[in-house]
Amino acid sequence: MALLAQAAAAQTIESLDWVEASGTSVARLTFSASVRFLRQAPSPATATDLAQLSFQIVAADEQVTGQTVEEGKRLGAAAGRPRIDLVYVPVPKVATKLLTLRFSEKVLLQVRQGPGARTIDLVFKSRMAGDLSAEGALPEPAEAPQDRRFAVVLQSTLADQGAQMPRIPAEFQNYDVYTQPSERAGVKRVDLVLGFFKTQQDAQAVRQRALERFPQAAVLSLAEAAAKAAPAAAAPVAAASVAAAPSVQPQIETAVSDVDGQGEALLAKGRSAFAERRFQDAIDATNQALMLPPNPSSPAAQELIGQTWEAMSQPDKARAEYQLYLKLYPQGEATGRITQRLASLGVATAATAKADGAGLKADKKRLSATGSVSQYYYGGQTKTDSLVNIATGIDQSTLTRTNQSVLVSSWDATGRYETDDSVTKLVMRGSRSDNLASESAISSTTQGLVSAAYVDYRHLPSRLDVRVGRQSAIGGSLFGLFDGVSMALPVAENYKVDAMLGVPANTLVSAPQQALAGVMLEADNLFEHWGGNVSLVEQTTEGISDRRAIGTELRYFGESLSMYAQLDYDINFNAINAFTVQGSFQGPYDTTVTMLLDDRKAPSLQLSDALISQGGASLSSLLQANSMAAVQGFALATAAEARQAMVSLSRALSSKWQGSMDLRYSEVGALPAVGNFQAQPATGAQYNVSFQLTGSNLYSSRDINGFNVSFITSSTMNGTQLAYNNLTGFMDNKISLEPSIRYYTQTDNAQTKISRISPGLRVSYKLSERANLMAEGIYETSQTDGLTNHETGESVFFYLGYRYDFQ
Repeated sequence: MALLAQAAAAQTIESLDWVEASGTSVARLTFSASVRFLRQAPSPATATDLAQLSFQIVAADEQVTGQTVEEGKRLGAAAGRPRIDLVYVPVPKVATKLLTLRFSEKVLLQVRQGPGARTIDLVFKSRMAGDLSAEGALPEPAEAPQDRRFAVVLQSTLADQGAQMPRIPAEFQNYDVYTQPSERAGVKRVDLVLGFFKTQQDAQAVRQRALERFPQAAVLSLAEAAAKAAPAAAAPVAAASVAAAPSVQPQIETAVSDVDGQGEALLAKGRSAFAERRFQDAIDATNQALMLPPNPSSPAAQELIGQTWEAMSQPDKARAEYQLYLKLYPQGEATGRITQRLASLGVATAATAKADGAGLKADKKRLSATGSVSQYYYGGQTKTDSLVNIATGIDQSTLTRTNQSVLVSSWDATGRYETDDSVTKLVMRGSRSDNLASESAISSTTQGLVSAAYVDYRHLPSRLDVRVGRQSAIGGSLFGLFDGVSMALPVAENYKVDAMLGVPANTLVSAPQQALAGVMLEADNLFEHWGGNVSLVEQTTEGISDRRAIGTELRYFGESLSMYAQLDYDINFNAINAFTVQGSFQGPYDTTVTMLLDDRKAPSLQLSDALISQGGASLSSLLQANSMAAVQGFALATAAEARQAMVSLSRALSSKWQGSMDLRYSEVGALPAVGNFQAQPATGAQYNVSFQLTGSNLYSSRDINGFNVSFITSSTMNGTQLAYNNLTGFMDNKISLEPSIRYYTQTDNAQTKISRISPGLRVSYKLSERANLMAEGIYETSQTDGLTNHETGESVFFYLGYRYDFQ
């Protein structure tokens, strides 16, 4: 493939997919690096359609740790599952990374570490539009008039306070909601009622769900209410008629003479909101219109609510509303349009079934495509003023330069072809950078980067999975990108074998005739919640063993506790290449405790690392002049010992506030002088303790506010950082603003003081359900004061771009 001739660039986020889970819906984030989940905002107990999660990159290639290009992914809505829009804005050299998540409706979200070191799970245990598990599903509303026997009185309010009725949660959008007058102890009141239900059990199930929000909720028998409301003289007759055909509708607090006008006004309001893409407002208006007694606007409102759910990528709800239209208005003006919409949604209507005489048979073959394309322009300029004390006085200089002027184009596409027994996917991900600031015609101004280009075939009955092309390694001691083929095949219950063969695609050293092969035996649920694997990898250069390693992983994955340990041992060097232990515990009161211990060689041990310091391009040539032991010594001398440890604790302080604390330790060992390399001293231990306070929905229904203070100390310096960041969604998440400000100060052992202040603003605007515009600007002013120098600097960095999602 021509694309594979381009350089490899590892994006941080590899995939976002729905995965099978018992009793809940789970979307799994898979990364191209080892990561550790830290915290989420808002807390799991808060229903939201806007969220952020914090994570740390534990180990990754330089392309990932130094990434600056924004990433975005979309996961389409499915039955009982919301659409997810994900945005990752990488900030190099910042330990805590942020992901922003937007959902097509309000959800209750629990984020946790996934079953492996490269995964984070988004768990939707319950949504505001109904529980995602079959056991917790809300009962269907009674549609036929004769089945409308019960309702639920959510709240009763004094008549003069009726205008202050609370908004009904989206969880109950599928039901009718209305107000009706009542009188208790001679006091006039207004009841907020939810309906309708065929059985008392259905009504009771909805009441139980509503109790947390409406503590006084009670089940109402419409037959009994109608009997009590009838005149005393006619009571026996009324009761008999109700018993025979319980179709009596509760009194709605609406003047019948004004029903037509109210219906028309609410329909106009819904159409206006729909045209402005304020879809939730359109749902609210059309729901209110449909609560009214039948009127000339009812059919149009019924069509509009289906169109709105469809625009919100909620096909199941759109189908239900369209089908209800055909049931209520089979000869309606919109019947033809709605029949076409249902056909496009994959539903055979009565009309289309009649047309072919035998109905439509579901097509077993399904073809779909998802992905995105984006472009960003990155610009930046720096101005520096320096004052230096010299023997003859003070030397003053000013330097202004353009730091960057780059246009980055990215693509991420997945084609999917499904049959009853197989799934075939074509995945393409990559980017292209055009350096517009290049001043030399000789230097390359364009670089193409491909992070994925493969075909994946999965045979469902046998669970055989074969993948060909540029892809991420299968795990264990096998990491990084490679061009080749991989296979996964179950060999027994809870066991499978993974194998890979190909050429490394993102090596640190460009060496000729590279090849790699690996095999892994994986066990899932060997014991309850326990799993792991054993792997072996052989990588060669010019037929010489470059890396030969054995690895093992041990995993525990439970509802509230997950643990992960990995050991990678290099057989050629007789040395441990990497050892890591990670854990995450989610306790009561939305408490999350995360820990990490990690010790590894950086870069990873490979014989070809010797070429870095020796300036050669061939291992065979280097071995002709040196012994194997000497070449291994060259390679070891370029691999420093990197250690890190972390403990993080976060807990909900209230319904809107969360507190968290992170304690980090890191250290990189010394490197000796070797070849072209000078000796590098050890960094010494560096400690970082940070405290964060996160407030959610403080002044709106969509805002997240982070306040952070961090203290950094080492043997050579002490630093402090104060930071504030905000994310606010406006107009139903159509516009997002993310202002931030950071102040950092540092003093080293030479009494040189550095201070920086960096305000910034990121803006995103949703042009449509698929198109988004983004822009960010950061202004930084810095000052450095030493014993003999004074320097001030100003920097401006910005980017602007767009992303288009297709589905």
